[in-house]
Amino acid sequence: MDARNEAEEVSEPGGLASSKTSGLSSSTYELSQYINGEEQSNAPPPAHSEAESKSVVPLKFCVPHVALSFGPAGQLVRVTPALPSHGEPAQVELHSLEVILSDTREQNDMRGFPGPLAREDLHKVDVINFALQMADACLKDEATLKASSASLLWHLLVLLCRQNGRIVGSDIAELLLRGSHSVGACDGDGEQSSLVGSLIDLNETPTSETESFNTSDLLTGNPLNNEEASEQNIQNYTKLLLAGRKKEALESAMRSGLWGHALFLASKMDSRAYNTVLSRFTGSLSSRDPLQTLFQFLSGRIPAVATSYSKEKWGDWRPHLAVMLSNEPGDSAMHYKSIVNLGDTLASRGLLHAAHICYLTAHTPFGWYTSKAQRLVLLSSSHSASFADFCHNSAIRCTEVFEYCQRLGNPSFIIPSFLVYKFLYACRLLDCGLFSQAFHYCELVAKALLTIQEPHIILLQEVIKMVDRLKHSETQISETGADPDWLSLLRQRLQDLQILTQMNFPPLR
Repeated sequence: MDARNEAEEVSEPGGLASSKTSGLSSSTYELSQYINGEEQSNAPPPAHSEAESKSVVPLKFCVPHVALSFGPAGQLVRVTPALPSHGEPAQVELHSLEVILSDTREQNDMRGFPGPLAREDLHKVDVINFALQMADACLKDEATLKASSASLLWHLLVLLCRQNGRIVGSDIAELLLRGSHSVGACDGDGEQSSLVGSLIDLNETPTSETESFNTSDLLTGNPLNNEEASEQNIQNYTKLLLAGRKKEALESAMRSGLWGHALFLASKMDSRAYNTVLSRFTGSLSSRDPLQTLFQFLSGRIPAVATSYSKEKWGDWRPHLAVMLSNEPGDSAMHYKSIVNLGDTLASRGLLHAAHICYLTAHTPFGWYTSKAQRLVLLSSSHSASFADFCHNSAIRCTEVFEYCQRLGNPSFIIPSFLVYKFLYACRLLDCGLFSQAFHYCELVAKALLTIQEPHIILLQEVIKMVDRLKHSETQISETGADPDWLSLLRQRLQDLQILTQMNFPPLR
């Protein structure tokens, strides 16, 4: 029994992985995935018996050899081969990983992002330029169907940055329609320009119902031009009214496409006639026309496109979102639900970036990777994928740019669930030898952790451990030898939380 218990203890995953199920911290699982890897990788090496350990085996190295080790702050320590017993002193060499890896693709990619995006240390022009570069890269690298939506997401971040995180629906609608003209062919089809035209041009052009009328000149038999046909339709409508035949005049106006006259006349008749004109008018529009979405939206209903969108039936999704954003009704709950439903439908069709644009415009909050019901975790990445595929650098950078834009207008803005990804990004910077940037990321995460109430115990521990490794490489800290104030406060915060956890008390609010 003791042997079995001992084996079970040995096979137990590390502290980070085991705390995944303990409820200690919402960020535990993300940290365990990156630091410990898959849980299978935590299995210890096979135990050797005492007899095997005492067996005589040949030495691995029979001559002096080079010894290598990694230092705590991006150094590579190299010990040259020597035989001290023969009077050959070994030499210890210190090399910078940042220099060694300077020509690698990974480090160059990390250097291309101007992070960490702290408002005091960075001008927003640098962030805008990076977002524009990413928008162009999306059009070149991704599949045609998704490229324009991915690029549009970055352009939305550019707009947010330029206006310090404060934009209204009409601003976004203008961006959506501009994209519909420039790159709309990627997501839509040849009918895109007519859709946008119908959204803007509300003149009384005759519909297909006019084909049932004979618009030829009675004397010559030649067809009338549009202006002459319209004038003749108005004359027929006027004659019917002069004769007191309102119902026939109303029908004539609808069949001729004189919807303004028809709506005015119906409004002076009765509610039944008015509703009939409205129904006939909306029925004369194409199902993919954004005006259909607008009229349903203004009627207090969730538009049909929001729940049943498909490219074949509705065409491009952007004009439909634009008309909802630029015509906000009095019912804010219905407005939010309509846009979020459109995002959910787009996500179910595989249009991830389009869905995230909808969620951002609806101010949907960010959530945790382990909660699959959440709509946003990292921008431009789906948290239904495996963690390795989900937590890529581009998604972390995209989300950090959004957070930076929000902080321009609200310096206290923080996405609590995003802090763990900043720390993971710091780990990747350290892997590339960029320890100074990694330290500054840890500093920003630490200061943010001091302002929120959630007990991120595991994240606190890992940040403190990382800072202790890197702090002596920072000139300001190495000269004084004292911990910065934020690090001392972070240690105290961790101790307080550990005490409260041991006593089963809730965290202090």
